[in-house]
Amino acid sequence: MKIKTYKIGNHRGNGRIFLEGNLIDLHEFKCGVEYTRVDDVVNGVITLYVGRVSGIDGLHFPVRRVTQSVRNGEARPIIDLSDATISQRFAGFSRVEVEFHDGMLIYRGAK
Repeated sequence: MKIKTYKIGNHRGNGRIFLEGNLIDLHEFKCGVEYTRVDDVVNGVITLYVGRVSGIDGLHFPVRRVTQSVRNGEARPIIDLSDATISQRFAGFSRVEVEFHDGMLIYRGAK
């Protein structure tokens, strides 16, 4: 497991957390891979899982894809979380800590 801190940015009035490169690739979030975002409203945590995840009572979470950017002829994976819920989940925080696990990323507020 690795933990890294990222700045919470702003894009069109919404909170934004932008991850790219080898670190996400090493933890199974490769270009084009589907992932599921699960928000824990009570604890203020966002978790991303590689693949599809079903919740309690068959609740389904939206599936997204790791996008890519090409730099020096090589594809680099990108995970760009940018919406109003970022500002809500991490209200009062200017940064997030991201825990990197194989097939799972956990975002938590950090001062």
